[in-house]
Amino acid sequence: MKTFGRFIRIVLPVILVIAAVIVVPMKILDPNGSSRVDRLGVELKQLNETNRKLMRENEALRSQIKAFHSDPEYVEKVARDELGMVLPGEIIYQFPDK
Repeated sequence: MKTFGRFIRIVLPVILVIAAVIVVPMKILDPNGSSRVDRLGVELKQLNETNRKLMRENEALRSQIKAFHSDPEYVEKVARDELGMVLPGEIIYQFPDK
């Protein structure tokens, strides 16, 4: 039983290191291995850029939500510009485009 414990403790890690030293370079030097790593690197960069863009959009939306809750003038501006609303008694003049 001591022999098996010694095997597990000493020989198995050595075998794993040797296997890693042989397999990793083979995978990297494999014609598909290097190009796959390159493709994954490009994909990672694209995903990081998309993530940054979405974080900027989220921050802009948070600012809009905050303005809706705290700034009545902003609410009025959005109602007028985006929804076409007017206050009672206001007269709307429309001019044709040239």
